[in-house]
Amino acid sequence: GRRSAETNATLDAGFAAVDQALLELSRTTGMPMHQVINLFMKSRGRTASSINYWNLYSNYFKDNTKQELGRLGQNLTVGERTPSRRKECYAKFKEQFPDTYQDILDTHEELASLGALPQTIGQRGQAFQR
Repeated sequence: GRRSAETNATLDAGFAAVDQALLELSRTTGMPMHQVINLFMKSRGRTASSINYWNLYSNYFKDNTKQELGRLGQNLTVGERTPSRRKECYAKFKEQFPDTYQDILDTHEELASLGALPQTIGQRGQAFQR
């Protein structure tokens, strides 16, 4: 049924305390808030992530193609980076790092976004028009 105003107030106070605790953990560990939340959920056997790790791996693969093709144990060239090869590499990547592959991909994504050169509003507008 419908929650009472008292229940809503109790929930709001509790959520504020949880938010403050997560913010403090983020500050003390130097980890982004979303990563702290994901690790908390993972530690409880749950996932609250809507992150598409296949897409993150695609960017990781693009930046580390030679290394990732090496996971297949064959002497493949960078020209052989087809979607099916990337899928095989992703499976091997997850197999090699079963507990940490999401953290690795999250960190790679964060580093890639931090490494991007700052743009002016005009530059962003030009990039958007392309």
